[in-house]
Amino acid sequence: MDEALRGGTGTYQKLENGVLVPSPELFLRVAGTLGFSDHHLRIAHLDLFKTDPVLPTGAASPHWHRWAGSHTEMAYVCSPAGDVIAGNDAFAELFPSGAPPANMTEWALLSAEAREDVLQDWERDWAPYLLADLRLAVARHPDDPALQKLSDAVRNDPRTRHIEDAPIGIGDEARQLRHARRGVVTVRVLAAHTKDVITVTLLCETPSLTGAHSTEKQG
Repeated sequence: MDEALRGGTGTYQKLENGVLVPSPELFLRVAGTLGFSDHHLRIAHLDLFKTDPVLPTGAASPHWHRWAGSHTEMAYVCSPAGDVIAGNDAFAELFPSGAPPANMTEWALLSAEAREDVLQDWERDWAPYLLADLRLAVARHPDDPALQKLSDAVRNDPRTRHIEDAPIGIGDEARQLRHARRGVVTVRVLAAHTKDVITVTLLCETPSLTGAHSTEKQG
């Protein structure tokens, strides 16, 4: 066992007896040697280090298309690097071409369409928070080549390299974007992360009926 762990003589016994507290790297080697499932590995890592372990991503479920299609709001699923896995028709209608980009992170941070047209006040309201999300994704998945490539591209881009990361990522604060069919609308971004995917819903705010009726009466 000590040889499998690439530790010195008696390493595993010290771990068993609580004499040696493992580093995250040693713990992952122990878990791999003992055949921990991802679920039990996450529980043990949270118990020891109070953080999620960094795990390789797996294949996305084919059922994400059904998840996206069940939403009336704009909704999509992407990989940690932003590769679009599934999206509903409402999401596709957001884009002038009628089809979403292959990678949402690359599109949102580097494309002229996002920066100059779709994402309103891009440099102030979108870019700093998107950069914070990208940095977190790289920290969570340090061996993901797609994320490393995106990080390098952002660092070398004449515009993004001068924008400071926000202290937090994209949240549910109100932001504006230009919808290909609806024009400028206010949205709130709701995102949830799993090990393998990120699910995103863009809640589009509409004027309340009460407010509309009040305006009509005043007119």
